Amino acid sequence: MNSTTRDAVFGVLREFAASQIPKLSKWTIEDIRLGYPFHQIFFPEEAILAARVERSVVTSMGTRLYPALAKAVAFGRFKSVHTEHVVEGTVNDAAINMIEQIVTELRTPQSQRESPRRPDHEGEMGDILYSRGGGQSNRSVTADLYIDDFEQGPLLVELKSPLPNLDVAAESKRKLLYYLTIMNRRGIDRSRAYLGLTYNPYVTRDRYGHSFTKQIMDMEKQVLIGSELWDYIGGPNTYSELLSLIEKVRVDLPNTASF
Repeated sequence: MNSTTRDAVFGVLREFAASQIPKLSKWTIEDIRLGYPFHQIFFPEEAILAARVERSVVTSMGTRLYPALAKAVAFGRFKSVHTEHVVEGTVNDAAINMIEQIVTELRTPQSQRESPRRPDHEGEMGDILYSRGGGQSNRSVTADLYIDDFEQGPLLVELKSPLPNLDVAAESKRKLLYYLTIMNRRGIDRSRAYLGLTYNPYVTRDRYGHSFTKQIMDMEKQVLIGSELWDYIGGPNTYSELLSLIEKVRVDLPNTASF
């Protein structure tokens, strides 16, 4: 990151962290002692307090922090960067039917499938693009992050936490396939689309084991995990710099550092 990008990213992180402090101070240790007496057998009071507010903070991270952070990071390299960007176009009905068939087959448990389908990005796009015929219908997708001037071609990223449920994983897959089909019908065949998992609780890619993501997505061709995501949009070493800025915010805001 250059200094301008670093300052912008720090600002996004600090503003978000400051906005969450009221949630952290809403509950006291005395509330925990009275409200969660049995939990104290197993967990420190501070850990119970953290767990009490975690869901609310994590939800806000998904809706507010990650899109703003990704946009700030991407602006360090590109000029045409958007969040909540709508991409729309005309798709023939046979291709639409094929996309829906692929998603339905993938989300169906293997034991219930007549013929097995495994995630295969190239095979899926081949099936879709060679599906001709039927009428024409308008379709649109809303990109969490869209970089129009990405060097390899217009880029759509679905920003998600690393443990999506089956519905979220399937809807993300649907978005990626519709986006690439729309762009292909426009004659733009260099477009890119990924499910971007904002961090990796499994630490390394080879240890990533969340079943729904692996059931639905081609992990090698359709998914960026943790550091891969941030380095992909921000350039080499972006993730390590991001970790440093997170630590700086944690120390800069004593209420979060001591929580």
